[in-house]
Amino acid sequence: MADIKYTYFDLRVKGEPARLLLAYSGLKYTDDRVPCPWDDAAPWEALKPALPWGQMPRLVWNGEVVCQSMSICRFLARECGIAGNTSLEMAQVDEIIDVVQDTILASYKAWYSGSKAELVTLTQKIFPTVLGQLEKRLQERGGQYMVGNNLTCADIHLFFLCTEDFLEKEVVAQYPLIANLVSRVGALPNIANWMQNRPDNGKEADGFKIYFKNAFKILKDDN
Repeated sequence: MADIKYTYFDLRVKGEPARLLLAYSGLKYTDDRVPCPWDDAAPWEALKPALPWGQMPRLVWNGEVVCQSMSICRFLARECGIAGNTSLEMAQVDEIIDVVQDTILASYKAWYSGSKAELVTLTQKIFPTVLGQLEKRLQERGGQYMVGNNLTCADIHLFFLCTEDFLEKEVVAQYPLIANLVSRVGALPNIANWMQNRPDNGKEADGFKIYFKNAFKILKDDN
């Protein structure tokens, strides 16, 4: 059995996709959570110089260090056997993950723009466009999984996007094939257990509100 330690802030954000994969795998690992810098900057400042790129997350796997969030996820997916069954499927998985990841990053970009109009564009244009495209692709591939005939990490990353970290339930419900898929992912025993029992999402700070509330909730609170 691998000796695994996963280090990230006491937040979801970039750390959560790999935690979902680790949860799915059932592997035992150390969930090493660094206090958020706005709560206590000292642990992060002490750790940062020891990181290869000065960033988290960091995965230590049998003594070997892997950094960068999506590199970690691709590695874990291969170890779990959910990276795709052929080279073509692996490319198709990466395609979906890149689309989802671009959408996640658009959410953070809209917040950091400081513009309410950017949040409105995110919720009224970017999310509907991407979800519509993903729904179409899912339909074209049979409606059960984003790639191939079984679960891949693309489905788990889509599940992450469709959580309330980014989207409201009623928004996801407008895309029935996606809603069905993420419901099935969420019902997997290890994923369901993680979602029910995972630690809270750190302590909210005003300047980082998007890490704690999705854009829909932020706009609603501002009205």
